[in-house]
Amino acid sequence: MKGFVTKLLVVGVVGVLLMIAGMMLNSVVRDRLFNRQQARESVTESMADAQRIAGASLVIPYVEQYQDVETDPVTRNLRTVTRRVDHQLEVLPERTDFKGDMVTDPRYRGLFRVNGYVLGAAMNGDFDVPPLDKLTRNKTDSQIKLGTARLVVGISDPRGLRRLEMKLDGTPYAVEAGTGEGRQRQGAQALIENSAALFGRKLRFEMNIDLVGTDSLQLVPLGRESTARISSPWPHPSFGGRFLPVDKQISERGFSANWRVSALATTARSTWKNLNETPDAFSVSLIDPVDIYVLADRASKYASLFVAITLGGFLLFELLRSLRLHALHYLLVGAALLIFFLLLLGLSERLGFALAYAAASTACVLLISIYAMPLLRSVWLAAGFGAGLAALYGALYMILISEQNALLMGSLLLFGLLAAVMLGTRKVDWHALLAERAVPDVLPAED
Repeated sequence: MKGFVTKLLVVGVVGVLLMIAGMMLNSVVRDRLFNRQQARESVTESMADAQRIAGASLVIPYVEQYQDVETDPVTRNLRTVTRRVDHQLEVLPERTDFKGDMVTDPRYRGLFRVNGYVLGAAMNGDFDVPPLDKLTRNKTDSQIKLGTARLVVGISDPRGLRRLEMKLDGTPYAVEAGTGEGRQRQGAQALIENSAALFGRKLRFEMNIDLVGTDSLQLVPLGRESTARISSPWPHPSFGGRFLPVDKQISERGFSANWRVSALATTARSTWKNLNETPDAFSVSLIDPVDIYVLADRASKYASLFVAITLGGFLLFELLRSLRLHALHYLLVGAALLIFFLLLLGLSERLGFALAYAAASTACVLLISIYAMPLLRSVWLAAGFGAGLAALYGALYMILISEQNALLMGSLLLFGLLAAVMLGTRKVDWHALLAERAVPDVLPAED
């Protein structure tokens, strides 16, 4: 019994050393994830970030001038003064319709890929501009002096604009940078000189946009009724934001999705006028379904479990077959298991995750099986151990690619392993077996 306890302590120390090495392995994966994020930031600095489009809005600045009576602070007599108050009328659309096509445009920084896109879109809608007499706020006899109106579209990163055409009521206007709202709103605008002709009318706007971005696209529904249709040849979209599509079609040839949002369901119109708030939006992202770094990071979290199961298997064989294994044997087998995760990460960057997983697991299973033949003193036992290890790698792969069922599959795997050990050793007389292990290997010579 004392020899068995000593062996357990030895295997435990080896396991702790291997787990420390596994933590160092995790740091390598995290470094790659950090480097990928740095690559993404490098691409967005030189191209454009994820884009958010909000529009359109019709902004009409004006000055209200009126006569007011006040008390002179010196003479205490009443006097008439002229007051001027600056206002800004911002008209949001009654209806907007957005149609866009996202063509993928991947960019690379070394081994790292960033999902860029080029958006070609058309947006149109209607403004219902109130009559001019609705502008007076202080006096009914106020005089209104109108400024230059602006047709505005909000774009979170205007560096990505390749083309923008803007029309109001069929008339094209020259487009200028900025929205006239300082740095709090990014985008573009068209200046409309004859502001007085806009009041009391229903106006139609049209925009054609070519826009570059990375990863995702957001749309802010500013209309009382907003509809959008986005299509792309990218077959792996992820829909997010405050509203999901009312219908979508996804296939290997790409996707298309439709949104329909009412102003009753969103606060976008009210928060858009408050420059300090972020309005509601819906979005679509171009994701990689098999992110090799995320999968490698998840796989490395199972390194400790792999080490524990494999070392436990060797310890069980040592007990049942009355073998003598050295601590170095356990250490080398554990090291081979850890090398698998490093191989997986390195090969994934060149071959893709599935092929890299198959190559790395096959190499490690063959290495451990060949190494185990003289240790287990049986080719068949070594082959059976290798087959079990291969099944363990296969189970891990299924867990990795089935994220939603990972907990269930992991629980079933552990239960299956425990059941196999319990049923396979249910007739073993552990007292006798451990007593035999306590007998000295070298008996004293007879007189």
